[in-house]
Amino acid sequence: MDFLIAGVVALTSASAYVIASRWLGLPSAGLWMAIRRLLECLGTAAIFTVVNLSAAAAVILIARVLAGHFMSAYLLDDEVWLVVSALQGLTWALWRQAG
Repeated sequence: MDFLIAGVVALTSASAYVIASRWLGLPSAGLWMAIRRLLECLGTAAIFTVVNLSAAAAVILIARVLAGHFMSAYLLDDEVWLVVSALQGLTWALWRQAG
C-alpha cells in the first residue's frame, strides 16, 4: 500500500512539474523557493501543533484539579488537532510572507 501512495504521489508531482514548466511557463528555479516556503509552513504548523496540544493538556490538568474528578487526556488523541494546527501554521506563514 505504501508503494501505491508513493508511486501515485511521484507520478502526480512529476506531471505537475512538466505542466507547470512547459505549458504554464513557470521557471524551474521558482520550485526551490516554493519548497522553501512549504517547509516554512510545515515548521509553523509543527509549532502550532506543539503549542495547541500543550495548552490543551494544561487545560485538562487544571480542570482535573479544579473540578476534583478525572478528565481524560484521550481528548488530545484526535486528528482534528493536527488539521487545525496545520491551518493555523499555514495562515501564519502566508500572512508573514505577505507582510
